[in-house]
Amino acid sequence: MTNDPKAEAYLCGRLYAALAELERLGEGDHHSLGRADVVRKLALEPSKHLTKHLHAAGKYLLAARNRGQARSAAVVFRSLPDLLPSGRGLPDSLRDSALQERFHEGRAAQEAAIGKAV
Repeated sequence: MTNDPKAEAYLCGRLYAALAELERLGEGDHHSLGRADVVRKLALEPSKHLTKHLHAAGKYLLAARNRGQARSAAVVFRSLPDLLPSGRGLPDSLRDSALQERFHEGRAAQEAAIGKAV
């Protein structure tokens, strides 16, 4: 696949939604990825803000299991590899308004997919 910034922005939005749900399942409704200011920062600079949550995905999975949310968390966790952009890493910047729009479209699509799956 070629380097398509709009496709990568869309996938980052989907990845964000999956990680946010996984963190919510593990930590409860007051999780860091659920805050509006975090979403804004993340949509601008996915690599800077999303990478640490990607690294913590296993921790979120275990915490969700301990909270009785193992099945839902496993479904979300298994989706993560398919949501990674094709490049070597996450995009550094999505400051263009069209890229921001694609990020939020991806986020909404993944939230809907999670709603159906769990």
